[in-house]
Amino acid sequence: MNESLFNLTEHTNRSIFLTGKAGTGKTTFLNDFVSKTQKKYIVVAPTGIAAINAGGVTIHSMFGLPLRTFLPTTDRVDSNTANNIADLMHHFKYRKDKLKLLRELELIIIDEVSMLRADVLDMMDFSLRSVRRNQQKFGGVQMLFIGDLYQLPPVVRDEYILKQYYNSPFFFDSYALKELPLITLELTTVYRQKDEKFLEILNEIRDGAVSDIDFETLNERYIPDFEPTDEPYVYLTSHNRMADEINLKKLAELKGKSYFYKAEITGNFNENQYPNEEILELKTGTQIMFIRNDASGEHRYFNGKLAEVVEIDEQEIHVVIDGEDEIFKLKKETWDQKRYSLAEDKSIQEEVLGSFKQYPIRLAWAVTIHKSQGLTFDRLIIDAGKSFASGQVYVALSRCRTLEGIVLKSKIMPEVIFSDKRVSKFQDETHANDRVEEILQTEKYDYSIKKIASRLDCKWIAASLEMWYNSAKHSKFLDQDKAKFVYGILKPDVSNFGQIFEKFEKIIHQKTHKFIEGKEEWSDIETKAKGAVNFFFSNINSKVFSPLKDFYAESKSVKGLKQYNEDFRVFLDDLEDYLNDLKTVHLLETPLFDKALDVPVTAKIAKIPSHILTFQLFEDGKTIPEIAKERGLVTETIYGHLAKFAEQGLLDLKRIFDKEKIKTFEKEFKKTSHETLNDWKKALPNEFEFNEIRLLLNHFSYKKEDRK
Repeated sequence: MNESLFNLTEHTNRSIFLTGKAGTGKTTFLNDFVSKTQKKYIVVAPTGIAAINAGGVTIHSMFGLPLRTFLPTTDRVDSNTANNIADLMHHFKYRKDKLKLLRELELIIIDEVSMLRADVLDMMDFSLRSVRRNQQKFGGVQMLFIGDLYQLPPVVRDEYILKQYYNSPFFFDSYALKELPLITLELTTVYRQKDEKFLEILNEIRDGAVSDIDFETLNERYIPDFEPTDEPYVYLTSHNRMADEINLKKLAELKGKSYFYKAEITGNFNENQYPNEEILELKTGTQIMFIRNDASGEHRYFNGKLAEVVEIDEQEIHVVIDGEDEIFKLKKETWDQKRYSLAEDKSIQEEVLGSFKQYPIRLAWAVTIHKSQGLTFDRLIIDAGKSFASGQVYVALSRCRTLEGIVLKSKIMPEVIFSDKRVSKFQDETHANDRVEEILQTEKYDYSIKKIASRLDCKWIAASLEMWYNSAKHSKFLDQDKAKFVYGILKPDVSNFGQIFEKFEKIIHQKTHKFIEGKEEWSDIETKAKGAVNFFFSNINSKVFSPLKDFYAESKSVKGLKQYNEDFRVFLDDLEDYLNDLKTVHLLETPLFDKALDVPVTAKIAKIPSHILTFQLFEDGKTIPEIAKERGLVTETIYGHLAKFAEQGLLDLKRIFDKEKIKTFEKEFKKTSHETLNDWKKALPNEFEFNEIRLLLNHFSYKKEDRK
């Protein structure tokens, strides 16, 4: 199943909900997949701790989402309790690097999806469609949801508000998924429990099949006065307060000195996402639990494995792991707070913002249901009273390897077994374990073609061109006539390219379907795709990108156009990315770009020296005061710039000075030569300024040399 699941995720764009009972290896698949995939992916989770444990980031931080409930409506809502669509959109003004990252994504993996609310998923959908300029659900990004809906449900503070628009708080009731052909794939091999009778009871509790549950066998584990003696047990509680009270009481009962171990926190690490206590208090005899798998490769311990502290001082902690006799020295481990960024080669890389280094253990006489999710225990004490919420009885019981390892402090009665028919209905309707190979064979060719089509899609350029021209029309310091001319030239071509793309997309999909039916050769599809890639690269580069870049070069340094130029640069960067992406397009394993057409594509403008920009404006017919005003410089600086060109005889002096002034200077120049500008100033009438003298001197000196 795992290999087929990998191939389906890797070689199609099909969105998948990967589920399975506790202990079926969902986390193992996630870790294996991200180590092998060639796709550009990110891992996110609904909560901070889940994100840290999954090696990802929170959904809210990744997408900049508001914390309030989202209601998918344009109607006005009370902004103190919820956001509507209009409220949401201004949250999507991301930095340039975040925009590029989100546009490069091919796959988003959401771990612990049972805790993901439907409205949060809808906010993600709005974000991705907006940023990627793609109205497909999630902007065309493939989604991989991982979790068990029979475990801990989403936390909903304002349920009455959410109920106005959503059938349930579960992610599958989001509006985004109503139009997405999501399939559910279930891992079925349970690695945690081997006892068939116990597995049967767990499955019946999970399904809420109250009439089928063997309560008699289950409640044989009811031992109300039980107190552990020789073997270590963990008390599973519903609330943090209860677990803390038990742990602190047990720790206080131990004789001996307390030792304190402070975590080493570096960089930026949110306090509410600390994966462990910042300060661990331990004594000899403390019952502890590992909260990570052994990363050394020796597999000495796993997440949830118990141990006892046997030797301790300020520097070292030695423990005996449950089931072993050998003393084991603990080592600290590091958890990273990450963010995703886009590298120069457009690969998605993980950037470590901060780290939390601490011993991978916590006090383990008691632990909450919430913190036990994903852990495995050999012996548990469970009080499944009325404080247990929906799904918690199943989570609690399924943490243990065997029924014999469980001690019940209160009997499990039918009224604490909850069943949510919405969950089973959703999973039954989307279940596709028996169709994995069929879907893979049907969709992998279609997927490869859609990847090419998404890269070639140039329809977005038309909207960006309109936005640019609208910005140009409202920019006071821009040459409006030239902007109008450039726009008039580009618009027909851009419109034409959009139409050509639509025709190509239709034809290539027809050919692909014929190939799947055995009526078309794959080589014909390759030829058509190659032709399209090279056509769009050549034409959009020469007819759209180059003219816009040239126009940008003229306005880049003009004073008063900062915002206009920043917006213009985003447009150019998008075109640069589009063209450079075409160079890397493959159809399955075949590269499509013709290397003979390869030319550098960059939106960077070579810095034009200031004096050349001044001369260009002078050549365009502007006066020195006009140039000074446009460039935000003093007139003396403009004279200094033009003096450089006077040295080469390139200036028409009559545009700067009247005839009499030129004649007066020329007469003095021919009569004598002065050592310094001060000498020239004294010899000439008072109306001559130093900057004028320098310019005239350069001009006539050039003429004199030229005559020689």
